[in-house]
Amino acid sequence: MSGWHLRLREAPALRVDLRGITPAALAELPVGQVERLAVGHGNATLPLAAFFDVEAGEAGVLHFEGDLGRFDRIGWQMDGGRIRVEGDAGHYAGGCMRGGALQIDGSAGLLAACEMAGGSIDVKGDVGDFAASTLPGSMDGMRGGTLVVHGHAGERFGDRMRRGSAIVHGDAGAFLGSRMVAGTIAVGGKAGAH
Repeated sequence: MSGWHLRLREAPALRVDLRGITPAALAELPVGQVERLAVGHGNATLPLAAFFDVEAGEAGVLHFEGDLGRFDRIGWQMDGGRIRVEGDAGHYAGGCMRGGALQIDGSAGLLAACEMAGGSIDVKGDVGDFAASTLPGSMDGMRGGTLVVHGHAGERFGDRMRRGSAIVHGDAGAFLGSRMVAGTIAVGGKAGAH
């Protein structure tokens, strides 16, 4: 299984949707095909090479380098392999993840680990609101796996959580564990209201 190193050229003008860009999806592709993979940019699609310099990397690892704060759905529905983000990540990081490992060296946006069912996510910074929770309109939140946040968590952390473990080393916002059914949440700092 081959690996890839994607180095960000510059921050995009609009948000970019990286769903489908996973270690398994890219494993057997040649470099030219990886560069041509289509990703959503606002209402349009552009090739991955419009944003990143693509080169071979460590086997089984998809390594993003740069501030990906405007790049959403990193690790979306990932079921194996390893992703490392050397910087911040956008919204829905690790959403609906079923396996593998996602490491974010910076912070993650809204809905990190939403409806996660397996694998592990390690965030060195903070996470936004509704981490380890449910997608809007859905009934089940995090259903398995492990989320570790070394910084702080926003509001509604673990909303509708069903299973799994979610650990916050810092503080958590209001409504921590709201409508939680099962699973484990540990907070090292202060919990917000309610």
